[in-house]
Amino acid sequence: MATLATRSVKKRLLEREELLRETGHYEASLDAKAEDPVRFEILFTKAMQATLNAREVARLVSASPVTRELGETVFGLYTPEGDAVCLSNGLMLHVRTISRMIKWMIRNDYEDRVGFRPGDFFFNNDPYIGGSHGPDQMIVCPIFHGDELIGWTGGLTHVVETGSVEPGGMGVASTSRFSEGLFLPCVRIAENDEVLHDLEVLVDRNVRESTSWLLDNRAKIAGSRMVRDRIVELADEFGRDYYLKAVHEYVEDSLVATRETVKRYLFPGVYREVAWRGFSVDDRALLLHAPLELTVTKDGGLILDWDGLSSAGQHPFQATLPCFEAILFNALIQYVFFDTRYNEGTFNVVELRVPEGSACNPPDIFHATAQWGPAYGGGVAASQALSRAYYAMGYREEVRASNAAVSGMTYGGLDQYGRPAGGWNMEFSASGSWAQGLHDGLDTSLAEFNAEGDMGDAEVWERTIPIVYLGRTIHRDGGGFGRHRGGSGIYSVYLVKNSSKLDVGSFGVAPIHSAPGLMGGYPSPVQYVCRLDGSNLRELIERQAPLPHGEGDDPAQPEVTRLVEGKLTTFLGGSAVPRPLAEYDLWIQTSGDGGGFGDPLERSPTLVARDLENGVTTVRAAKDVYGVIVAEEDHVPDLEATEERRRELRRARLARGIPAAEYKRRTRERLLERALPQHTREMFADVLGASAAFRARFTEFWDLPSDFEV
Repeated sequence: MATLATRSVKKRLLEREELLRETGHYEASLDAKAEDPVRFEILFTKAMQATLNAREVARLVSASPVTRELGETVFGLYTPEGDAVCLSNGLMLHVRTISRMIKWMIRNDYEDRVGFRPGDFFFNNDPYIGGSHGPDQMIVCPIFHGDELIGWTGGLTHVVETGSVEPGGMGVASTSRFSEGLFLPCVRIAENDEVLHDLEVLVDRNVRESTSWLLDNRAKIAGSRMVRDRIVELADEFGRDYYLKAVHEYVEDSLVATRETVKRYLFPGVYREVAWRGFSVDDRALLLHAPLELTVTKDGGLILDWDGLSSAGQHPFQATLPCFEAILFNALIQYVFFDTRYNEGTFNVVELRVPEGSACNPPDIFHATAQWGPAYGGGVAASQALSRAYYAMGYREEVRASNAAVSGMTYGGLDQYGRPAGGWNMEFSASGSWAQGLHDGLDTSLAEFNAEGDMGDAEVWERTIPIVYLGRTIHRDGGGFGRHRGGSGIYSVYLVKNSSKLDVGSFGVAPIHSAPGLMGGYPSPVQYVCRLDGSNLRELIERQAPLPHGEGDDPAQPEVTRLVEGKLTTFLGGSAVPRPLAEYDLWIQTSGDGGGFGDPLERSPTLVARDLENGVTTVRAAKDVYGVIVAEEDHVPDLEATEERRRELRRARLARGIPAAEYKRRTRERLLERALPQHTREMFADVLGASAAFRARFTEFWDLPSDFEV
């Protein structure tokens, strides 16, 4: 048999896949672990530390606030075949997308036709190969020990500008990928550890501002060199053969541990959930369907079947398969596999069934994918199904409502220094988190794709973007109501300053609730953004009049409508095509809010009073949703009046409630009469026509004729 060094890396990749397919195992044995478990763990810890060190150095080398301030980066170590071995903290969303890039090069004969050499670095931001959209930019380099390829390392950062038609690379009006900016699919960008100048010129002349892209390239190269050089030292220290044996065993070890984790935490069975996403941009609107059937098997496997997904279309609110895998894997790592050594072995326990031609697995590479679409909804459905499996096993703290959808400001034009600019303010990385079975969600805490995400200092954003913050506050009544409320996101008021030419817009979701609740919890409200054209802010500032800093005490009458003159435009759902704003005009941006858990009438009056005192909720919500009566002067709850108010609200519920059987009968009649909103009809017409299996389940459940048409 040929030795490891003489067999091509492509052949080794195919052999690994065949072994996994035939036996359910990635490595035939765990001999290295069994012979000396301490040595086994020491090597892993040292390799893991190399990725952690690389991330911190790269983060500080970068000039982009998205990388430096928010930590939107991750580094990893991979086997020669491209399988993830260990990863730094940070963007857990991309545990496997970098692996996909390496394997894509191997499958497409880069070893022979392009060549892998010491000192090479390859770049990719093609989301059909790896990553989630054009701003996800990854760099990998081969690791050689002598003349043998012993692995790969690489890093990814989230870059703010790609040269797309709409600034920032996350446009909301694209109809194909050809308007989403510059894509470099697996291109060699450095040789002998030197960046190729001509490729830097290519980037510089194809994007609005190239600083973040090019400096992030250098940051990723610096981090990758650190890991590469450290791994060579470890191969010397532990021996090349032992190193290669161990890194493959780490994958198998994780595979075994992951199966045990599933068996320990999740109750076997079939769980069905559904989530929706979509978009509303100018005169275009679409509702997208993300249904899930999760099967937890008795032997510790997970099957996620997405039959019934909406079809791909000519819009950016869809995802590539690598993106959808990344979102689901990200959720599983954080909520199920948090105490295992997660890597490629973790993924090998999970079977994903994503229909070809769907909005999460487009039929060709020409569909735009900047906005991910129902992939976000898929993450919501997965987390809710997993929560029910936890609950059935008897766990409570792990049970949680759904994560916040996010929206963020995009901008392009001239910055405050008179230079071309383009990008987005990514403070939405501090959205509100979900409520859990035992406690509230956290306000302005995280975005699910980066649990370590931060909002970044306002002063840093003001140095980067031609805006001034008039206010950055917690979104009042943002988190879903419940026995435990969802976390609230950010409500920011930006004043355009020191720019004579600036287009401002936003990316977001459909004008429906952004995060469902669980087990009686309310969803978070519809996201929205506002622009105020022709404002009188200059005059107000000159005479030192009150300025808007947030929503104020009454979200129904926000400060901007009471204090400032001008033309106010509101975009429900948070999606707005960038259009010019003049100096002293306003932009108002909300980030995202988490779903609530449990009946809000069971919430502690003391917690409601605390939220009132902290400005997180309103007196109206306290009285009408939570049924809590408080003293006006100090917000102390009146427990007797509260109990009476809650009895009143429960009586009102019973008066308007109907039995489930009656609800189903009425809904069936509406279906037969086609008495559905237009967007709902269009959504079901699509999925019923695309999937015979989903049609069969749908018509059976609602007792409809087999030839039923919406």
